[in-house]
Amino acid sequence: MSEDVAEFTAPQLLTTQIVDSAAEAIEAVQAADVLDLGVRVYNRLVPDAEDGESLDEEWVIEVYSNAPAVDPDQDED
Repeated sequence: MSEDVAEFTAPQLLTTQIVDSAAEAIEAVQAADVLDLGVRVYNRLVPDAEDGESLDEEWVIEVYSNAPAVDPDQDED
């Protein structure tokens, strides 16, 4: 194995949180940053629990043991 290749350890999912607002999601991301944890955040629409006909937005925060390594020289698509 080449010395130029670092060994990669995939981050492990520690917890998943679902919150109702973007402000709560931002707060969770900031807390994970303080603890040097990796985070994946996305939002989704779910049926309203009361009437079932309308949709509510919720934010999903997945917290990982560490942030995945990113190659700064690699161009994004």
